[in-house]
Amino acid sequence: MTIAFQIILLIVILFTCLGTLGARNNENLRTNSTAICISAIAALLISALYL
Repeated sequence: MTIAFQIILLIVILFTCLGTLGARNNENLRTNSTAICISAIAALLISALYL
């Protein structure tokens, strides 16, 4: 179950990083994608350390 959660987080990180890099005209989308990416990275680190 933990590995599935970490795989889902890696997919979220990948898509949000691509969204952050690809959204040049829409500042709101870029800001939201960056926030989701940072929170997914934090969740991945926490799940790797504590679960």
